[in-house]
Amino acid sequence: MADESIKELWEIKDGIAGEHGYDMDALIAHLRTRRRVKDQQVVDLSALKRAAEQGASADADKPRR
Repeated sequence: MADESIKELWEIKDGIAGEHGYDMDALIAHLRTRRRVKDQQVVDLSALKRAAEQGASADADKPRR
């Protein structure tokens, strides 16, 4: 099932990229516009990433037994 999901995501990505002529600037502009759609839930994982990075660096500082 995971392979099917990844395949579907790549197909969607390729379709969107193709609609914008595989132009990165056009694709980024499109995605930024999509991000601003009202009533669309946005998930920001940056806080989780920072916490994980801080936890990893704290673990690296601990002495090993």
